[in-house]
Amino acid sequence: MKVILPKELALTGASFKGLEVFPESWVTRKRFALYQDIPRPCSALFFVKTDIRVHFLAKNGDKITVEKGGVAYIPQGICYRAEIEGGTLGEIDTYTVNHTLVDDKGEVLLLSDSLALLCQRAEGALDMHFQKLDEAVHRESGQLRTAGRFYTLLDAVMTAAGDHSDAYYAIRAGAILLREEWHRNERIEKYAALCGVSNAYFYRCFRAWCGQSPVEYRNALRLSHAQTMLRNTDMQVREIAETVGFDDPFYFCRIFSKKFGVSPQKYRNGSF
Repeated sequence: MKVILPKELALTGASFKGLEVFPESWVTRKRFALYQDIPRPCSALFFVKTDIRVHFLAKNGDKITVEKGGVAYIPQGICYRAEIEGGTLGEIDTYTVNHTLVDDKGEVLLLSDSLALLCQRAEGALDMHFQKLDEAVHRESGQLRTAGRFYTLLDAVMTAAGDHSDAYYAIRAGAILLREEWHRNERIEKYAALCGVSNAYFYRCFRAWCGQSPVEYRNALRLSHAQTMLRNTDMQVREIAETVGFDDPFYFCRIFSKKFGVSPQKYRNGSF
């Protein structure tokens, strides 16, 4: 299993399996201990919808508390129990989304190797996404529709998590536009100006948010799309380079090789 940052998820070509959604009321039940002594077989997103408090206690001593509008991440392999305060008669209190994320080589991906509070107090922002995923899973909406709902939910959770980051909040508009325009060679100054901040401040906040500069982040998105094109099209390497935003195919080949350890052509041929 490999741990990645939530913001890196879009760069991994991740897919999922074993998706299950459990809406629950905790009016009568106040404890969950199924995985207290046995490792959890898959990961989960846990969303609190109502005015209750859920305390997660891992066997290794880690603790987190989730309140209304909060989302916890429970990784595969841990042992833990949950204790609940409150419960709302006639309403769904929580949603649990069991899943297993894997990369394009089938390796299991974790967003954290311990209990993690992804976001808190995002009430109203996430209810709809959990509900629509629940409906898609239980009404047999089809794999494509269900997958779309799941990825939309993940994106909404990551956005909610980012909204509570001071660094991200200051540059949010620019970061979103840069992500949408990943294939365009716009100057980073454009995104800084959109946020009303200096270039230096934009760079500093961007790196604090995701650990990369804006250019490194954009290149990572481009290389991820290039991987998909190499696997699934017969486009020439220079065409792929141009399509994902690199004017110089030699530069594209150089940074692709640096990141993945093989040239684009060898990657396409499976020579790695």
